[in-house]
Amino acid sequence: MLPLAESNVDPKFDALYRDLCSNKLNANGTTKVDLKLQKERDTFDAELRRARVSNAKEGLIKSYLQSLSYGEDQLPAELQELVAIIAAALQIQITKEAAILLREDVHEFRQNVKPISKEIWKAALDDLVTLARISAPQGHSDGDDLAARIQKQKAETAELEDSIASLRLELAYEVANVHDMYRKAIETCIRTLEQTIHGSVSRGTKAKAEYLATVAEGMSKKLQLQHNQLLSQTKSPDLEGALKARSEDLDHETVMLKRKIREAEDKLAEYHQAKAIRGIAAEYSDIIRETAKIKADIARLEGRR
Repeated sequence: MLPLAESNVDPKFDALYRDLCSNKLNANGTTKVDLKLQKERDTFDAELRRARVSNAKEGLIKSYLQSLSYGEDQLPAELQELVAIIAAALQIQITKEAAILLREDVHEFRQNVKPISKEIWKAALDDLVTLARISAPQGHSDGDDLAARIQKQKAETAELEDSIASLRLELAYEVANVHDMYRKAIETCIRTLEQTIHGSVSRGTKAKAEYLATVAEGMSKKLQLQHNQLLSQTKSPDLEGALKARSEDLDHETVMLKRKIREAEDKLAEYHQAKAIRGIAAEYSDIIRETAKIKADIARLEGRR
């Protein structure tokens, strides 16, 4: 509890002291907070914590997908290419047209989510082990004698137990000093509050605050005027029309390029298939020629008989 100020210093100290002790401060010196306001603040903090955790999880998954797309011998080639496409799509804000084009890739990604999640889990586990070794390297040392380490820990524990008594005595002295400093700080705060409320410092601070508020209002209006001027210069119908037309052309060109890539891949697959068929036909022709040659040799041998 706050120490009572002496009434002979200033009669107003007693009223200020009563107000601070009953309305503004707790017994331990902390500021009183409205329970409803504190509950709302705790609810907001909990929601903010959940949002931060969810955002961190999403960031980790995106990072691991990005790393997995550049890895070697972790996934089959087709799955690694699929992971690269999904990772690239997660890094940008895609349009509706691009989302339609990526619908098949997303479906295939969901069908193969188990092997992909397994590789992500391995990478996360490796990072977790690395962080554990960094935070506590002594717990991961190799070749240490366990018995020697146990004896060392016992000796250190005994020394710490012996020093507890002296530390408690020092703590008692420090607590007394803290209480004395706390009393002096409260007296200084009360004196400063009284001077601030009733002295020239309050009037000077109020005048300075009014001046700064006037300057801030003038700067705000000036910035608003400049902002409106810039908007009037940039938001012209011709410029907006040109930007919209250019954006539509780029979207159309992107779709056409992706379609050409798919057509080229289909033609390449047909070419490989046709090449394989021609190879089989050539082998069959060689077999026929070899068969005819063998038959001719057999006929020649039979003629000699």
